[in-house]
Amino acid sequence: MEPAGVTEDGLRRVSQRYVVVLRTTVVVVAGGAAVLQAPADRLTTVAAVVAGLCAWSVVYVRHAPRPWLLWVDTLLVAALGLGQEWLVRPDALLDITNWVVALVLITAVAHQWFTGPVGGYLLAAVLVVAQGTAVGAIPIGLTVFGAAGLSRLLRSHLFAAAARADRAVAESTLADRRVAVAAARRADEREHLAMLHDTAAATLLAVGTRMVDGTEPWLAEQVARDLDVLTARPEFPGTGGEADLALVLDDVVRRAPVSVRTRVPRPVAMPASAASAMAAAAREALTNVARHAGVDTADLVVARTGSTVVVEVADHGRGFSPDAVAPHRRGVGESIERRMGRVGGRAVVTSRPGDGTTIRLEWPVD
Repeated sequence: MEPAGVTEDGLRRVSQRYVVVLRTTVVVVAGGAAVLQAPADRLTTVAAVVAGLCAWSVVYVRHAPRPWLLWVDTLLVAALGLGQEWLVRPDALLDITNWVVALVLITAVAHQWFTGPVGGYLLAAVLVVAQGTAVGAIPIGLTVFGAAGLSRLLRSHLFAAAARADRAVAESTLADRRVAVAAARRADEREHLAMLHDTAAATLLAVGTRMVDGTEPWLAEQVARDLDVLTARPEFPGTGGEADLALVLDDVVRRAPVSVRTRVPRPVAMPASAASAMAAAAREALTNVARHAGVDTADLVVARTGSTVVVEVADHGRGFSPDAVAPHRRGVGESIERRMGRVGGRAVVTSRPGDGTTIRLEWPVD
């Protein structure tokens, strides 16, 4: 048997609390009616029985739905049914408004919410037999048993609906988890492709297109750094703790394939994951200057605007039209824009043909 879900557990608690309150209310109301309707010569007996019922109701409220309590309660109400000839006026014995019948009825109905089908019907049968033995009223017995059956039917339908709701929630949660796993896998794949683009692919492209002649002093260091990244030994800080963005960018500038004029305040403390993303995006921006701008210098400025850390990489080269960049090109889209998006930041590219390019990286501190 599968464990109950949150909805089913909540329904069980609420329904049982409601049933306990309903039964206690009926006991109080029926007890009051019993005292008011009792013949003068039986008033003391009826009052004592009602007082005992009220005392028992306190126990019932505190301990329901324990199995022993349900059986004791059933036997007590059955005893009232057997003795109703001494507790009810003779002219009311066969009336459905008989206060003992009211107690028998609410008890049979209430116990269906605390038991399984077999137990519930067995407890109801005890009450019906006791009632029928006392007054021989078959219609009243059938009414009690029918009310118990309707109570059981209502309970079954409600709990079946609650179980369906729990299954729907579980299936939705599982689907969300699968989507999250798939998204994480796609993010890992994108990060891997961005890493390849930023490292080995970029270096090979520079060599293959004769952007470098192999004698540059930074090329050997660039190749070593690419190998470190591809073998999971990155020079950037990890994802935990804090890092000084200024120090991380110093290394990027030192290894850049173009000359970089910098204006960087010190220190610029921020989470290591965000610093790593901004540094990688800045490195890609500087690499793009060497590849595409037609100039050999660039400017890198770091500032804090309100609660936002800003890194700008600008050049005065040939520029381009951002709208004309093909979707499959990963330099700006994957290595810069999406990389910043994954750490909660953003990248804004401003460029026009013949008017240079500015890439603005933003990360909110608060």
